[in-house]
Amino acid sequence: MLSRIKQLLFLTESDLNSTSVPRLQQSTLRIILTSGLLLVLTIALHSSWQAYQLGAWYIIGITSGFYLVLLLALYFSARFLAISKLLVLVAVFAAGLCMLLFIDNFEISKLGVIFVYTAPVITLLFFSARATLAVMLLNFLPYLYLINGNAPINLFNVSITLPATAEYLHSLLFLFFNLCIPLAVMRLISTLKRNAATLQQQNMQISESNLLYQDIFNHHSKATLLLSADGVILKANAKARSILGINHAEQRNIIELLKATQPGQTPFWLGHETESTLRSSPASHILLNHICHTQQQHHLVQLDDITPLKQLHQKLSANTQKEELWRNYDPLTTLPCHNFFLQLVKQYGECPAGSLMMIVRLCHIKAFNHQHSYEAGDELLAVFARELRAALPDPVICARLRGVKFILWCPLSEHSTSFTEEAQRISHLLPKVLVLSVGTMQPVYETGVSISNQPLAVPEHMREQCESALESAEAYANPLSFYQADILEQRNNELRLLAELKKALQSDTPELWLQPKVHPDGSIISFEALLRWQDNTGNYIAPDILVALAEQYGIIVQLSACVLRKALLIIEQFNRQQIPYPIAINLAGSDLLANEFYNTLINVATHKPEVLRMLTLELTENSIVSHQQPLFNKLQVLNRLGFELALDDFGIGQASLSILSKLPVNCIKLDKSFLHKVPDDQRQTQLIQSVMHMAKTLKLQLVIEGVETDIQRRFLQRLGAQIMQGYFFAKPMPVEHWLKQLKPAQQKAAVTEA
Repeated sequence: MLSRIKQLLFLTESDLNSTSVPRLQQSTLRIILTSGLLLVLTIALHSSWQAYQLGAWYIIGITSGFYLVLLLALYFSARFLAISKLLVLVAVFAAGLCMLLFIDNFEISKLGVIFVYTAPVITLLFFSARATLAVMLLNFLPYLYLINGNAPINLFNVSITLPATAEYLHSLLFLFFNLCIPLAVMRLISTLKRNAATLQQQNMQISESNLLYQDIFNHHSKATLLLSADGVILKANAKARSILGINHAEQRNIIELLKATQPGQTPFWLGHETESTLRSSPASHILLNHICHTQQQHHLVQLDDITPLKQLHQKLSANTQKEELWRNYDPLTTLPCHNFFLQLVKQYGECPAGSLMMIVRLCHIKAFNHQHSYEAGDELLAVFARELRAALPDPVICARLRGVKFILWCPLSEHSTSFTEEAQRISHLLPKVLVLSVGTMQPVYETGVSISNQPLAVPEHMREQCESALESAEAYANPLSFYQADILEQRNNELRLLAELKKALQSDTPELWLQPKVHPDGSIISFEALLRWQDNTGNYIAPDILVALAEQYGIIVQLSACVLRKALLIIEQFNRQQIPYPIAINLAGSDLLANEFYNTLINVATHKPEVLRMLTLELTENSIVSHQQPLFNKLQVLNRLGFELALDDFGIGQASLSILSKLPVNCIKLDKSFLHKVPDDQRQTQLIQSVMHMAKTLKLQLVIEGVETDIQRRFLQRLGAQIMQGYFFAKPMPVEHWLKQLKPAQQKAAVTEA
C-alpha cells in the first residue's frame, strides 16, 4: 500500500533523486491535490448534506463542481501537466470569488479573499516568475476591496451561506495552509537537500580528483595533458605548454594544436605512440601516449618532442642503416646508446697498448630534480652530454649507459706510461661547471675504471668490471675507483640472481605467504603478506635481499606490482569464502615515486574502492626518511583516497618524532629487535612502554613484532599490548593453508588452535 502511494505521489527513491523539474512539479501538484481531496472530503460531504436538507441544490452543484475540477487536475497531471497546473490555479481563484460573491455575511466572505492570497505561492510552484508577479499584482484588487468595502457584493442575489459556513471556511483554510502547502514545500526542500548533498559529494570527488591529478602533474617528469572526451585541454603542465609553444593551453582543443601524421577512425590522442605535428610549426614532431582515463571520462596524455630524432632520421634517410641508427642514439643527449657503443668499440680494431673504459655517474641528481624539476634534470643531462662530447679528444668514444650513467672508452697511445694517469687525465676533462636555465651547477662524479692490456678489447667484460668498480666509488672519499676481482664475483652473483628474478616476475612465480596479526589470546585480526621466492638452486631468498636487488637494478616497480596483484587476488579469495581479514603488503618507498606503480594504486582506489578497507600499505621507517618530502606528498594523496598506511620496523630507522607526526599513517609496527631481551632487560621494557604511550597519545594502532615465547606474550599483555605478531602465534604460511584453516565456522578460533 505504501509503495503504491509513493508511486502515485512520485516519492520513490528514483523520483526523489531525479533532477527533472517536470517530475518535481508533478509530485508537488499531486501532493497538494491528493491531500486536499482527502482532507476536504469530509467538509464537502457535510456541507452537501446541510444543503440537501435546506433544498439548496445549487450549493451541492457548486461543491461537486469544485471537487470534480480537482479530480480532473489530478487525472491530467499524469499526461497534461500544464492543464493540471492551470486547473489548480483557476480553482483557487474561483473558490475565492465564490466566497466573496455568494456569501451574504461580509466577515465570513473575507475568508475567501484570504484564500485567494495563496495564489502567488501556487503560481510560483508551477509557473514562471513573470506569471507569479502578474498574480501578485492581480491580488491587489481583492485586497483594496477588503480595505475599502464594508458590505458583501451579493451578486445575482444568490447566497451559499449555510449554518456551518464559518466552520467550513476556517477548516478549509486551516487544512490548506497547515497541511497541503507545507507538504508540498517539504517535497521541494527534500529534493533541494538531496541535490545539494549530491552536488557536495560531486564537488568533493572533483576536489579529490583535482588534488590527485595536481599531484600527478607536479611529479610527472614528462609533458602531460588532461583532456576531456572531446579533446578539450583541461590542464597542461609547464613542459606540455612549452612543447606546444603556447602560454595558455586550457580550453583549447588538441585538434587545433596538433595534426595526426596518420589519421584513423578513433581520436588520435587515445592511441599509443601516435605521431603528430604542430599545426603552427609542421617541422615539430610530437609523440602522444594515452596513459589512462579518469572517473569523469577525462584522459591523461603524455607528449614527447621527437623533433631531434626526426631530424636525425631525415639526415640518415640516404643510408641503408637508417632504421638501425634510429634505435642507436639516445633522444635526450643524442649520444650513442649502450649497444651501439659496444659495436663502435669492437669496430675500432686493435689497440697495441691496450685500452681503458670508464663509467661516470653524476651524483645527487635526485636531489637536484626534487629541488628544481624533472625538466631541469633533463636539461642538466643534455648540457652535460654536450660539454662532455666537446671536451673529449677524438679517439675517445662516449655514450649514455642509462639514467645518470655515461660510459667512455679510449685506446691507449703507445707513449702512455701509466694506466692510472691516463684515467685521471680523462677524468679531469669532465665538465667542471654546467650553465643551466636554473643557474650554474658544479657536478660531482663517481667513476669506475676498467683497464685492458689486450690488443682487442672485449667491451662487455670491461663494462662489467667498470660496474663492479663503480660500486666501491664514493663521490668525495674515492671518486675514481679501479676494478677489483672479488667485487666482480659478488656482482656476478647479484646479476645471476637478478636474471632469475626477472624471469620469475615474467612467469609470475613469486608467492605471498601470510602471517597473522593477533590479539594476545591468539584470535586473528589481520594478515601481513610476505614475499617468498626460490632461486634455481631451490633456496628461498630473503625478501629484504630481493627488494634491495630490485631497487638497485630498477625493477622495484615490477616487483611491487607483482606483490599488489597477488594481494588483490588473495582479497578476492577471502571475500568469496567470507573471510573478513585485511591484508597488509610491504612497499619500498621508491616504488611509490615511480608514476607507473603510483598510478596503479590510484586506479585501484578509483575502480575498486571496496578493496581499500581490506588492504594496508606498509613502508619501513628508513624508506620514508630516505625520500622525505616527495614521498610524503604521495602518501598524503593515497591517504585521502582511502588507503590504510602503516610504518614498519619502527624504532630502528632514522625517523624523528616530527617526521612521525607529519606522516598520514594509521598504524606503527615496533621492530622485533626490541623484544630480544624482554622481559629481563629493564631498559628495553621501558622503551616498549614509551612507544605504547606515544602510540596511544597519537591515536595510532601499535603492532608488536617478534613475539616468540609465551613469556613475552604474557608480559606484553600485562603492559597493555593489544596487537602482536610473531612465530609464537604462527609462522608465515602459504595462502592455501589459511584458506583451509579459516572456514567461516572457524574464523573466530585462535591461531594456536588451528
